Amino acid sequence: MKRKILQCRRGISSVISVISLLLAFSVLTGLILAYIDYNLATQEQMKIEQERSQERIVLSGLELDEDQIYLTYVTIKNIGTIEVRIRAIYVANSSETTLIGDPSTYMATNVAPTESLRIPIKSKVEFCPTAKIIAATERGIKTGEYEAPLVFGPSQPRWKYNPSRLYIGPLMLQFDAFWYRKTSQEGVLDPGDPWHPGWTIPKGFGYCAWNITIMNIDDRNITINRFSSFTAVPNDSPSSKLSWYLNPTNQTDLTQFLQVNETRTILYLWSTPKTLPWEGGTDSAQKMNLPETTCMVFLTFFGVFHERDGSTTTYAQTIPFEAAITVV
Repeated sequence: MKRKILQCRRGISSVISVISLLLAFSVLTGLILAYIDYNLATQEQMKIEQERSQERIVLSGLELDEDQIYLTYVTIKNIGTIEVRIRAIYVANSSETTLIGDPSTYMATNVAPTESLRIPIKSKVEFCPTAKIIAATERGIKTGEYEAPLVFGPSQPRWKYNPSRLYIGPLMLQFDAFWYRKTSQEGVLDPGDPWHPGWTIPKGFGYCAWNITIMNIDDRNITINRFSSFTAVPNDSPSSKLSWYLNPTNQTDLTQFLQVNETRTILYLWSTPKTLPWEGGTDSAQKMNLPETTCMVFLTFFGVFHERDGSTTTYAQTIPFEAAITVV
């Protein structure tokens, strides 16, 4: 009887050993499979990152309709070393970024290295020179450019300069983004008139607005007020100077906020500083009525610095634009 019990125990022990071996083998197999999956995933991710590092695209052109109001085509060039596929086009302004669409849904968007692709814009998107067009590839590489330089090309100054060094005090001017446009007397931008490069303007052009681009390179935020101005001073008759005043982005207190290290556009529009509703004034756009002449430009800023402790200090500055406007 005792021998049978011992034999039974040996049988049970053998079964337990086999089960333990099977469990250990299963765990080991699972670990091996997990390692293989992880290794494959890592290799795939490394491959994607390597391909991403070879991608590089640029926006090389933007076309408008016959009325110069809506975007019709955007041209993208592949300057990388690998074929790309364009999957998204966006338009971005100072407040939001909007998806225009995925062009791969209505055309082939693969672009070989050194090649360009002209993509029709199906959505009805109005041209805005201070907005940006952004394109993205399937692997997530993006590129962006302001609409105006893509349409008109960069503005050319009267002499050579280094834009990255042309600044006085806390503000740096971007001279390749300098434009004017026709407006109504009430200050409404003419939808039928595109933005024009600002170095020349026809005499008798009429009511118009000026658009400049600046960057706050100070370590404090700045708020400028409605008394900030853009003044054209004729070389042969300085007393005939003509000023356009700020069109504030904040209509509550008639100011514009300039955050540290951010690029912003400033619109100069009014013949006198804009008024608040209860002041009872009548706002009118400024008119270009100078004869044929060459003008120096001065930008005057009034406002406050926002200190780190929450207080504000007065900010006032006049910047020579270091460029000339020719009235022709």
